[in-house]
Amino acid sequence: MPTNIEWTDQTDNIIRVKGGGWWCHKKSEGCANCYADKLNKNSFFGGNKQPYSGLPPELVLDTEAIRKWGFQTKPKKHFVSSMTDVFGEWVPRFWQHEMLDGMFVTPNQIFQILTKRPEIMLLSMDEWLSCHGLDKLPLNIWSGTSIENRRTLEERSQFLAQIPALIRFWSVEPLLEDLGDITQYLNDVQLVIVGGESGPNSRPCHIEWINSIVQQCQQSKTPVFVKQLGANAKFGGQQFKTRDRKGGDIEEFPLHLQVRQFPFDA
Repeated sequence: MPTNIEWTDQTDNIIRVKGGGWWCHKKSEGCANCYADKLNKNSFFGGNKQPYSGLPPELVLDTEAIRKWGFQTKPKKHFVSSMTDVFGEWVPRFWQHEMLDGMFVTPNQIFQILTKRPEIMLLSMDEWLSCHGLDKLPLNIWSGTSIENRRTLEERSQFLAQIPALIRFWSVEPLLEDLGDITQYLNDVQLVIVGGESGPNSRPCHIEWINSIVQQCQQSKTPVFVKQLGANAKFGGQQFKTRDRKGGDIEEFPLHLQVRQFPFDA
């Protein structure tokens, strides 16, 4: 469905709870204020009011949504899935492979897969590639991992780097602390998306942290996409106020952060 997520064209939530809504399991610090969890607790948005914790409910794979990818003629970027983690440990491996099969036969569409569990993504994709006699993922399947602090940078980047994808990316959102020197990792990714946290009780994001990432990406010639400053942006230790409640209006960014690039001009 259409989305207001700036770095994609539509979201395809192919894994749902039987009877309606979605489910995921919170993994790390970045999940504390999860927007998907909040939406799922609101029946107005189609949620089921189940928290993103505990044991998973009965889930279904939307095979019809996967089939429809093959009928789309206009090229689009698809974020799969925005409301859960398709490489969660609760997701059957054959569902992941069925998803990849649908992407493989639709080369005119770009599929952006984001996980907080790149170690599972690596194993599952290696199995799928082996079954198809391939050594690399096709160019239209982008493999990404979420990073929110130095700990997750160190833990997750090592697994993402091993995935034989032509496009690997980070979603550094919500950015919760200064990541420091990231140059040693940037050779392994083809895109870095960065943004501060939005929504109620947003944790602070210092514009200096975003600037550091942007500068290092530009020095290494890694495409970088500044999504938003966040609802609690700071600059020089002071509140950086924006009219946009997410700090997502690019015209309100400092000029040097008004950058939204994609690999190969996708």
